[in-house]
Amino acid sequence: MITFDTSSLLSYYQAKLGVGTAASALSSGTTSSTSTAKQGIPAAPWTTVTTEPSDLVKAALNGRKFVDEGAAEAAAPGIKGDYKKLFSAYQALNTLTAIANRASEKNVSDSEIKRLQTALTKGLTELTNYVQSANTEGMRLTTGAAMTQDKSKVGVPKNVYGYVTNTLYSGQMDDEVPAFKGDQKFTMSVTKFGETQNLTMDLAEMGSTPRTMSNVVSFFNGKLQAAGYNTTFAVERTPGVERTATVNGQTVKLPATGDDFALRIRGDSIEKLTFTAPAPKPAVYITTEAGNPDPDKDTKTDDAVIENTLTKYGTGSSAGVAGAKVFSDTLEGTVAKVHKTVAGPDGSIYVLADVEKSVESQTIKGDQDVALLKYDSAGKLLYARSLGAADTATGYSIAVSDDGKVAIAGSVAGTLNGATTGPINSDSNGTVTDSFVSLYDANGDEAWTVRRGGLLEDEATAVAFGEDGVVYVAGRTKSDLPGATGSASQGGYDNYLTGFATDIAGTPKALFTTHFGSAENDTVSGIVVDGGKVIVASKEGSQAKLRSFDVATTVVTENRTTLNSAGIYETKAVTYTKAAAMNVGAVRDLGTLKGGDIAGISIDNGQLYIGGYTTNGELSVGNVTSAASGGSDGFVARISLDLTDTAGDTMAYYGGTGDDTVTGMAVSNGQVWLVGAAGKDLAGLPTVGTKDGYVAQIDMSTGEASWEQRLTGKDGYATPTSIAVDASGSSALDVFGLPRGAMNYVQSDKIVSATSARAGDTFQIRTRERGPLTTITISANDTLETLADKIRRASGSAAKVSITSDGNMRKLSITPAFKTSTVEILPGKGDSDVLDSLGLASGVVRNTKTEGGRTVSADGKGPVYGLKLNLDMSLADAESRATTADLLKSATAAIRNAYREMADIANGVKVDTSSTNSATTGTAPAYLTNQIANYQAALDRLTGG
Repeated sequence: MITFDTSSLLSYYQAKLGVGTAASALSSGTTSSTSTAKQGIPAAPWTTVTTEPSDLVKAALNGRKFVDEGAAEAAAPGIKGDYKKLFSAYQALNTLTAIANRASEKNVSDSEIKRLQTALTKGLTELTNYVQSANTEGMRLTTGAAMTQDKSKVGVPKNVYGYVTNTLYSGQMDDEVPAFKGDQKFTMSVTKFGETQNLTMDLAEMGSTPRTMSNVVSFFNGKLQAAGYNTTFAVERTPGVERTATVNGQTVKLPATGDDFALRIRGDSIEKLTFTAPAPKPAVYITTEAGNPDPDKDTKTDDAVIENTLTKYGTGSSAGVAGAKVFSDTLEGTVAKVHKTVAGPDGSIYVLADVEKSVESQTIKGDQDVALLKYDSAGKLLYARSLGAADTATGYSIAVSDDGKVAIAGSVAGTLNGATTGPINSDSNGTVTDSFVSLYDANGDEAWTVRRGGLLEDEATAVAFGEDGVVYVAGRTKSDLPGATGSASQGGYDNYLTGFATDIAGTPKALFTTHFGSAENDTVSGIVVDGGKVIVASKEGSQAKLRSFDVATTVVTENRTTLNSAGIYETKAVTYTKAAAMNVGAVRDLGTLKGGDIAGISIDNGQLYIGGYTTNGELSVGNVTSAASGGSDGFVARISLDLTDTAGDTMAYYGGTGDDTVTGMAVSNGQVWLVGAAGKDLAGLPTVGTKDGYVAQIDMSTGEASWEQRLTGKDGYATPTSIAVDASGSSALDVFGLPRGAMNYVQSDKIVSATSARAGDTFQIRTRERGPLTTITISANDTLETLADKIRRASGSAAKVSITSDGNMRKLSITPAFKTSTVEILPGKGDSDVLDSLGLASGVVRNTKTEGGRTVSADGKGPVYGLKLNLDMSLADAESRATTADLLKSATAAIRNAYREMADIANGVKVDTSSTNSATTGTAPAYLTNQIANYQAALDRLTGG
């Protein structure tokens, strides 16, 4: 039999912990209880109480309280004060940990996971409320972090007066750049103090000077300097990196292939730059989803790594034909799916996508949000906007007006603060979706958002701008929408059309709503507007249908009296659309799609285009210029705007012998571009990957493809998801990596534009333990400066709030204003919490000092222990469960650390910071002697002692 002298074991652990000789004189057998009784230090529950995790889970699922001071007293009779608070919090964390561990076990059903998630959320809420209201004496707890500074991780972009192009050439500094050869020129217009001068940058003027990067930059700068401008160009050089290769099993270093070179523009805040080029041609922008959807060939796992890219194709070999790839960039953020891409009037490209986790520097609130991404024609991100849904949202459609306004539409479930709501929306606490539409001004700031739906599910799938400020939204619904004409009870999903406009106060209102559809499931695929005529393309059951609606608006000018910022009433005339009369027009049935779908609808040169894919090679459109090939083929129909069947109708099918689909359509000057998934033998193009996509340009007059290309991507998989065409997007500017149109350096300074925060979102603040909480609410026009002022006032000037620079971002920083100031920052209630959106941590911000070798709060109220928990902890998937388990483990460690430090202080144990060993002296704490006794008991069981 093997035995251990516990006093020897105690000496060993004292040596490891640096406990002095005064402690080593204690007897391990009797001193523990005597010292504990003398000092009033109860034994830690993790050393004395053992409850099976399964029993903890069962009790929690049966509704037992997570925080129970009575249970803590029963486990440790005589416990009181801060120890009772710690032990009660520990018991709650122990149960929460058991729940998280149970969710991570194998063969746990989805229904049980839901019950465990409900229990976890309940327990976290109970623990949070307990900690926030706990009245402690010698220490403090916070469910957040203990900090000396709370600096936001999310910021607002600065106005950066500069621009760096994509890489133009890889090689050596003195090389001539092949792309600069030939007739390359563009116009750079500079506006300064209201006067504009056009500078022609024609490389032919360089004569025989080699067209290297540095020589071209010198040529540009000479022109700018001669005109008296401060803006300059520079060469942006990125050194090449060494390469490696394996030769005979050995790694061999190879020289770099060359440096990467780009152009940098150093701008001036008073000089506005605009770029144009002669003889522009169409540019095609395609978003693509690439990556193996099932790498391990196990449908039960989610191991796919999907990339979403934006690719620009420029001028091809003949006039009006796209071809050469200009750039291909990965989209910003954790993009789940791209739904639509649209070219703006200024050459910008707008991408509407669903995102998870983040977009650019913004952290989204819920499981999925909608992102609006604006790029210039050179592929540089100009801004990113997120809807700010607290739970989940999907963006289906986007439209851009002639003056640069942007409308997006889709569906949302859960809370969406700051939106104008309909009279009978679904419960914001549930999972039933409502339709939404958001309008952004030309600067990308949200003007308004409407959330409007019925009692059952509905979603907006199409949006378009009309006359007199009307925004048309169409979609589908399972129940009647408020104020609608017609019935939505035809069967399944039925379609709807609504017109929105702002009233005299600027609040969006529904002017009309009408239902239409079939007895089967229906969906709207697109809207176009021609004056007072609205045309909707929809799939009703399996039928492809076009419907027109005639809308007559009533525009009035009325006086409105409001209180201005100076507190004075003033009256102004306001012109707005007060009403609209809608009449149902023509209907045209194109026939059954037989499993296909509609990809888009467009108006070009006074004619209507509709595209999609079908297995029906005999759709009801005459003058077929290119017949179907069999299987599923793409199609494009050109018909009259009055929807009548005329001799001018044209139909072209596109596809091979396999099944081809269409996921996007764009039209410009009589040319139609289609993208989709390619089947076998598509146009005789060879397969380039495992699953290819394609892009094809169709000449409707002949039905022939004037340009076509199979597309591949990561892992040999590629599916184009959207397409946009800019009729003037390709020019010599592509050679220099410069954007078409005006270069705008100014970024929005509004918090709701730069982050996922919405007007009405909140967080809380207080300056003393258990003190009153002050709620801080985000407004639509808040900037970092106005928010900082709100925090200062809410804290009674106890918080010092500054705005710091971090690269190209401006961020908030909160610190105590005075040595003894303490500020506690807490989440907003429910789905209104904005801390994650702002990148701020919850917890206590205080100054610290060293006392007895320990770091304590400078306000003299003892140490602060942060649990770093949040109410959004999830058990939804393996990654979430692991994260939740780690957070709970960390919180439990914080409780144990608090107990150890309290016990050490009670026993007079001091930390010696005079040496690197940080030795402690004094009486051995009870928790240590208890722990050693447990080790001896374990050894006895193992050896039969």
